[in-house]
Amino acid sequence: MIDEQHETIETGTLTGDDLDAAIELLADGLDEIPLYAWLLGEHINDRSLRKWLANILVRPLLNAGYVIGARRGDRLVGLLVFQPHDADLSVGGKPPLTPADFAAVATVPGVRERVADLLTGSRLQPPAEDAINLRIGVVAHTERGGRATVAMMRELERFCTAAARPFYAWTGSESLRRYYSEVWGATEFAIESWNGITMYGLVSDGAPRSRRAL
Repeated sequence: MIDEQHETIETGTLTGDDLDAAIELLADGLDEIPLYAWLLGEHINDRSLRKWLANILVRPLLNAGYVIGARRGDRLVGLLVFQPHDADLSVGGKPPLTPADFAAVATVPGVRERVADLLTGSRLQPPAEDAINLRIGVVAHTERGGRATVAMMRELERFCTAAARPFYAWTGSESLRRYYSEVWGATEFAIESWNGITMYGLVSDGAPRSRRAL
């Protein structure tokens, strides 16, 4: 794909070799995702905790083949994490996460309790049983307003089209709420107050299709 500056953005499914770069990129953007800013709370500026959270969020789905990456040259500049309802995250029979993955926060007051709430509390429900969950989207600051997000969403569009399923997303971000609605034709199906965060649920009408010439 070629962006407006005629520089190449390449997209594709990330592999285990991309894990470290994906963790670093997601750790940079966690403070802009309301749900995860809430989770880390007063520790949001602790880089080690941001990397811990980025790791447990991206690794299981990356290993299963459900993380799309965008690269400019050899640099990872975007990632999109999604999850089909029937995804098998136990690659090779190994559990996607283990108790050891949570050892880093076992002694961190506040984060420890919020992680427990996240794991055991009520879940935000999907709008349809087979809809594909768009869990996380993040791009490098230098790519804001560029082609990386569009390129990754095109990859998701192709996946949804092949599977004949819609995508949905729960977001606490007003800007993403508008983006999914105005650009990708998603419809708001619910608004929930979740742990003090207003979360917006949006679902595409079938496979996502851009409403704009991008």
